[in-house]
Amino acid sequence: MKKYFGTDGIRGIPEKSLEEVTVKKICASVEKILEPNSIALILDTRQSCDQITDWIVKGFSEKITITNYGVLPSGSMPILLEAFNEDLGIVISASHNPSEYNGIKLIGKNGSKLDDDMEIQIEKELNNVKEPDKYSKVNNSIKGYEVYLEFLKSVNNLKLDKFDLMIDAANGSAYKIIDELLNDKKANFNLISNNPDGKNINQDCGATYPENLQKNISKGQIGISFDGDADRLIMIDENQQVVNGDVLLTILSKYLHEKGNLNGDIVVGTVMSNYGFKAAMTDFGFQLIETPVGDKYVAEAMKKNNAKLGGEQSGHIILKDYLPVGDALVTCLLVLEAIDYFGISIVDFREKYLTEYPQKLSNIELENSISDEQLEFINQIALEMSIKLDLDGRYLIRNSGTEPLLRVLVEARSQDSMESFSNELLTKINNYLN
Repeated sequence: MKKYFGTDGIRGIPEKSLEEVTVKKICASVEKILEPNSIALILDTRQSCDQITDWIVKGFSEKITITNYGVLPSGSMPILLEAFNEDLGIVISASHNPSEYNGIKLIGKNGSKLDDDMEIQIEKELNNVKEPDKYSKVNNSIKGYEVYLEFLKSVNNLKLDKFDLMIDAANGSAYKIIDELLNDKKANFNLISNNPDGKNINQDCGATYPENLQKNISKGQIGISFDGDADRLIMIDENQQVVNGDVLLTILSKYLHEKGNLNGDIVVGTVMSNYGFKAAMTDFGFQLIETPVGDKYVAEAMKKNNAKLGGEQSGHIILKDYLPVGDALVTCLLVLEAIDYFGISIVDFREKYLTEYPQKLSNIELENSISDEQLEFINQIALEMSIKLDLDGRYLIRNSGTEPLLRVLVEARSQDSMESFSNELLTKINNYLN
């Protein structure tokens, strides 16, 4: 079992749950196992990114060249690795987490996140490695921004002036490049939450807080929101309703199928996927493959099944023809292309093809992740409740892979039964934990 790596790299609060010695030893272990000669580094807009950069540099020996390509969405890393022939990518970000968190994601030369076996191997070496006597140094470059922007421009030739868009950049890594990209695409857009100050990333904005768009948007506009490192996309439709990853996958799967680009008509989702999404996949005649939560598991299943589309309800979408990881900017361009192709609004598409079950995801704050035994007991509580109340739906209870939270998902055919079951379950779980 892994101690430091979660579902999306290593995260914590710098100098508290994420310590300098841990980062440096992880880097020393990576050097020993993967033997990179060069490393590409990108950051989000958190105040602590410079501090983490310093820790990383001190964890690698002087034999390794590190290039800092600056603030860029995490989806840019595969492009940088290929363009500049780098051996390893490191993304300094805590993605959708609050600003006080930070972390590192390791991206292999092939552009994909490291698999569980490699992360376990890296952790096993931590007790055997020493920090280098003479450590690396970092070079800064703006060339990565230029290369990634050109890549984004090449995704499609769609002129975006036919849409009325509002963009929430989450005060994160996409804040600058999305402005330049949409201007190049002749888009009609407004940009909000695009003034990062090191502390306001994801703060009441972005993909984890769609209410920011909903309160600013006008009826008829389409909202687009990213998270801190811009690997998640959540949209708002023309009726000001949230468009999550399940809806995005439904739109994209039908579009790719009609264009002949949905290999084997296979779509990869996770156990969090709404029943309505699963029903839509069945109605379309597509094969849905489900994985544990985490876009790395989606990517692994896509590779195993030679699938071209996969994603999570949270808005991580992987479009294999473009990148091996999620990139909210690419996803955004393809969704708008799909809507233009169908010639209908997102609202009309949903009404025609997708009936979503009412669903609620609640987070219970923890000091530390609960044990497997505690989780098993809580699931037994939920099972007994579901039998007693004859739940016409489902529940899912799990530790977060990125924060000390217990995530509790409840889904039911009616809003009332979903709310009632969720409230009673949360009360029982809190009573047990306290």
